[in-house]
Amino acid sequence: MFVVTARIKLVARITNTKFTNYEKILLIDQSTANISVRYHGLDALRAIAMVLGIVLHAALPYFDTSGIWPSDKGNSNVIWGIFEFIHLWRMPLFFILAGFFAALVVDKHSWRAFWRQRLRRVGLPLFVFLPLIALSMPYIWIYGFNGTFTGEDIGPEGYLNPWHLWFLFHLLIFVIFMAIWKLIQQVISIVVKIDIIRNIWQKSVDTGLRVIYFPAPVLLFIILVVLLIPSDAGLDENPLAGFIYFSFGYGLFQRPALLMTFKRFWAIYLCLGMSGFIYYLWVAPQVMDIYQSGGQDDGLGMLYISLIAFCALAFSFGFIGLAENHLGGQSNRWRWLADSSYWVYIIHLPVVSLATFGMFSIGIPNEIKFILAIFTTLAFALVTYQFLVRRSPVGVLLNGRRY
Repeated sequence: MFVVTARIKLVARITNTKFTNYEKILLIDQSTANISVRYHGLDALRAIAMVLGIVLHAALPYFDTSGIWPSDKGNSNVIWGIFEFIHLWRMPLFFILAGFFAALVVDKHSWRAFWRQRLRRVGLPLFVFLPLIALSMPYIWIYGFNGTFTGEDIGPEGYLNPWHLWFLFHLLIFVIFMAIWKLIQQVISIVVKIDIIRNIWQKSVDTGLRVIYFPAPVLLFIILVVLLIPSDAGLDENPLAGFIYFSFGYGLFQRPALLMTFKRFWAIYLCLGMSGFIYYLWVAPQVMDIYQSGGQDDGLGMLYISLIAFCALAFSFGFIGLAENHLGGQSNRWRWLADSSYWVYIIHLPVVSLATFGMFSIGIPNEIKFILAIFTTLAFALVTYQFLVRRSPVGVLLNGRRY
């Protein structure tokens, strides 16, 4: 305990932070391998990020997607703004939280336990649900464009689309990346016998990590911008960029002082993110216009990607701090929502697609259709979870056994 108390004093001196009793307990818990901490706020935040997938997919028919998604008549700038706001930070935040909780599992159990958990909680659900989604969504897609479930041939590529489950593939890829990194560390420790070289390597890594895990992570921002350029800032086809977010979350678990910084200054991070988002709303339409006309503006494109990376980090840090500040207490309701969120996300796309496509012929404002689709899908997913899934083998598959 003396060592832990000394560590608290050292962190306080370095960060000029006066810790509350709760924060001291958190630091002690992080420093003691035998004590387990449950991050209720981050659990709730992860659930919110999962459920917001309904909002994103409910929004797509109501603004121009260049034919990628079936569209209703007329476009809504309000719905487009809501979509862009959530889309900027949702998946980066989810990957950060996935990395954070991965580190928690490794710290509490072992690497082997983490790999088993990923196979059970990610690999098996993907194996079970992907065929169901891949077989149903092409026909729902035809319905969205033509108003009928038949009339077009679906080639093999139509059934190979992972749809919204692409993030499960990425989580499995991250396991491979982590294994490679761990192997590199082991090889260096075995092959490099000279202590001086080994110390230089370790100090270089530590220095880089200190720069990355900084309240204003400039180096992390630069890395993300560079990695996001090939995929035009998209994460679905860029697992390496997603892994950077995941890796940051993994390391955040071992840095409680930075987590406390997010908690203390969450409002500043959210204000910075909102400032970047307002600027993004001005830049994004110009980029889309240039892209659709076949033109190119490298400077504007770089600004566009930079704003995406900036907003992703600022909003993620702000929401992490906000959640731990205001959702950090134990709550049965939030715990239930956290447990249900996996099922909600897996099942929501066919439901929300049918809901939005089915309202194309109804003459009411798009904003009302948008709200109806969200609540209809959410109600269906939560009711089916409570009465059909929660205590069923599917519930065990998604969330493990309930004790």
